[in-house]
Amino acid sequence: MVFQPYNRNALIKWYDENAANYDDLSYKQDQASYGGDAYRIVLVKKLLDGLGIKDVLDVGCGTGSPMLALLEGGIDARGFDLSPGMITEAKSKLKKAGHSEALARVGDILDMNSLGDLGKRQYQAVVANGVLPYIEDVDTAHKNLASMVKPGGYYISAYSNELFDMTTFNRFTMRFHERNFIDPLDMPGDAKDALKAKLRGMVTNPDLPASIPEGGRDEIYVRGHNPLTIPDELKRFGLSVEDMVFYKFHAFAPLLRGSTDAERARFIELSRTYEVNRARDWRGYFLASTFIIVAKKAG
Repeated sequence: MVFQPYNRNALIKWYDENAANYDDLSYKQDQASYGGDAYRIVLVKKLLDGLGIKDVLDVGCGTGSPMLALLEGGIDARGFDLSPGMITEAKSKLKKAGHSEALARVGDILDMNSLGDLGKRQYQAVVANGVLPYIEDVDTAHKNLASMVKPGGYYISAYSNELFDMTTFNRFTMRFHERNFIDPLDMPGDAKDALKAKLRGMVTNPDLPASIPEGGRDEIYVRGHNPLTIPDELKRFGLSVEDMVFYKFHAFAPLLRGSTDAERARFIELSRTYEVNRARDWRGYFLASTFIIVAKKAG
C-alpha cells in the first residue's frame, strides 16, 4: 500500500460507491465494528448545546445522519457534500423523517460558487466533520469555512490526529518521523536517508499495514493534522481555538490488541471507556485517531 496523492475525482468516486453502506461503515457499533463516528455525533451535539447554538451549516454532511441528529435536537441545520451519492442518501433520510430535501445539496468547500445560497450567508456555527482530512488545499478550505461563520460564532471541525501515528509503530510512524523530525533537518540528503534507514530498524513494522480497507485509505488521499499546532494555523483565519475533544480512542497501541476475536473485543471494549465522558483526557493526544476543535471567530 502507498500513500495516495490528492485526487478530487477519486475522492468523489469512493464516496459515491460507498454511499449506500456508509452508515454501516461509520456508525455501526458491535464487537467487531468500532463505529467511532457515532461518538462524533454525540460530541458535536453536546458542544453545540453547551454553546447555545441553534443555526448550523453542516459542511461534508454525508448521508445526513449527523444533520438529522441536529434537526431532531431543535437545531436549524442544513448542509452540503462533495459526493452526489452521499447527498442522494441524505435527501432520502431527510424526506423520510419529514424534513425538506432541500436542506442538503451537492457543493465543494473549495469552490464557493458551488454552494449557491448556502455560501452567501453566515451561521452561528459551521461544522466540518470528516472534511479536512481529505483536502490538500487546507488554506483555501479554512478561509472559506471561516468566511461563513458569523462574528462571535463558532467553527467546529474534526481532524485526523497526526500525533496518533507515533503510537502505531508501523509505516505511519515512519512517515511521521520522516516528515516532522528528519526532513526539516539542515543536513545532506544522503545523511537523512541514513537516519531513515536506522529508523526502520527501530520501528517494528515499517511496511505495515499493507492495506486498510476501512475508510478508503487504500484508494483516496488522507492527511493528518497536529492538535498542538492547529490553534496557530487557525489564527491566520481569525479563528481562536477554545476547546478540543478526542474520539476514536485506542486504549493502547493497536499492535497490542491481539489477533483473536476475544482479544479484539476486549480492545474495543476498553477503548470505548474513553469515549465521550473522557474526551478531554490527555491520552487522546496520542491514543485517539481523531480530534475535534471548537474555535471562535473574532466579533
